[in-house]
Amino acid sequence: MKSSKYNFLFDIDNKEFFVYNTHSNALIEIDEETYSTLQRLKSSELSKTDVYEELYEILVSNGILTENDEDDYLKYKASIASMRGHRGYMHLTLAPTMECCFNCYYCFEKCKEKNYMTPNVMESIVKYISLQPDLENIKLTWFGGEPLMALSEMEEFYNKLTHVWRKTIQSNVITTGYHINEEVIAIFKKINISQVQITLDGLKETHNKIKYLASGEDVFSKVWSNIELLSIIAPEINVVIRVNLTLRNAHEYTLLLEKYYETFKNQKNVAIAPAFVLDRGADNCEVGDKQHFLFKHDERSRFILDLAQRGIGSPFLKYPERFFNECAIRNNVAISFDPKGNAYKCWEVIGNEAYSIGRLNSDGQLVDINLKILNRQLYGADPMDDPVCVKCKYLPICGGGCPIQRIQNKYEGGHNNVCTYYRGFLIDFLKLHITRKRQIEKIAKAAGD
Repeated sequence: MKSSKYNFLFDIDNKEFFVYNTHSNALIEIDEETYSTLQRLKSSELSKTDVYEELYEILVSNGILTENDEDDYLKYKASIASMRGHRGYMHLTLAPTMECCFNCYYCFEKCKEKNYMTPNVMESIVKYISLQPDLENIKLTWFGGEPLMALSEMEEFYNKLTHVWRKTIQSNVITTGYHINEEVIAIFKKINISQVQITLDGLKETHNKIKYLASGEDVFSKVWSNIELLSIIAPEINVVIRVNLTLRNAHEYTLLLEKYYETFKNQKNVAIAPAFVLDRGADNCEVGDKQHFLFKHDERSRFILDLAQRGIGSPFLKYPERFFNECAIRNNVAISFDPKGNAYKCWEVIGNEAYSIGRLNSDGQLVDINLKILNRQLYGADPMDDPVCVKCKYLPICGGGCPIQRIQNKYEGGHNNVCTYYRGFLIDFLKLHITRKRQIEKIAKAAGD
């Protein structure tokens, strides 16, 4: 047996010693002697005599020790292939309109037509779904544009779908939050929305410079009030406040957190999280001179870690997950539709017909299929064919990054950094996980006493 290439060895204050494996997702505390042995024999064979027998078996069962890295990689590759071929679950993304009342500089949708989904297109989509023989579950994401500008279309489609589809539907909506009111919330309940993601761009002054109306209305205050209304009237709906951050407004996040805690206190159905407007270098609609204040890979990681050092949590601090799945773009069944019935594999390009893989006819069949685009999005720039990714020890918790960004890099001259935010910082995140876990256990123990 040998030490797995997916291992990360680290210590805390040279007193505690750990090994983490990205392939098995195991984090194990070990003694200093075993730590030194694993460090010394990274590429050499280890036997039961190198560590005591019980620990040896633990290290083998958790993938720390392996016969060879190639078989571990093939196990990962087989899992990904299985996910890609799975036909029982559909992630369906619908844009009932591409229209929006705002014009955010970073929005890739500002190039799109402002149209609305017709009943005929809705019926074609329902027929398309009905033609999937192995389908058992649907996750429905309402997207846009601003989907709440097409509220009646959302309700009409849901009624059409549930008339013929009796199985599970998980529904969520991504919105600016500007249009939320009691009528909208009533519709949310009718169409079984379980989660609402609402985007903010910082505190009032900053947000209102990015999302603004000709009337000069205080958009931020209205959206904040709408979130309060939603949390009170529909406590069963989870609300995620997504704060878009650049290097210019990142300092506002902690101030916004204070407002969040003051407003929502112990309301468990409202959460807040940072999001990062990244310098991707390859967008459908260029952001031009604004790219100099967008986050780069390492700046994002350091910002998250800095928040944690100040006791501020975020979803990015969760224990790493094995990425034995990947973005739905690679799955044969997952699909997105724009208001005209054009089909896409990725919601980031929805409405941009250059990325359309085809369109629906009145019988719910996909026609005029663009094989070049379809094949690129299903198979192109595949991390499983990328010699850098194949050799990378982060791959099982990274998955190769966003497929559409990989495709832009390979075929469109893009320069997206698709690596996980853990890259170069994983040990820092693991140490934080250990510290936070111990704090939670200490609090729980004190409460029990």
